[in-house]
Amino acid sequence: MSVKFWLKRACLVYAAVFILLFISECIKGHKIIDGLIFALEWSLLSTMVFISTRLYYVRKGKSCALCNDMPMKSDKGDI
Repeated sequence: MSVKFWLKRACLVYAAVFILLFISECIKGHKIIDGLIFALEWSLLSTMVFISTRLYYVRKGKSCALCNDMPMKSDKGDI
């Protein structure tokens, strides 16, 4: 998997977590700037943990059915 794949994955995770956290902070009634700061910080930390964990498991050769990181191995010899 290329660097482009991981950057794209990180941006997608960051955006999703940021939006979720920002909306939840707004619903709780916090100021917009406080919600932005909170969402920026925690979405960065969450993305770092997620990507680090995925890189660790990919290097170990463990696939994730939910993430679909690794291609499925097909057994062509078995019938």
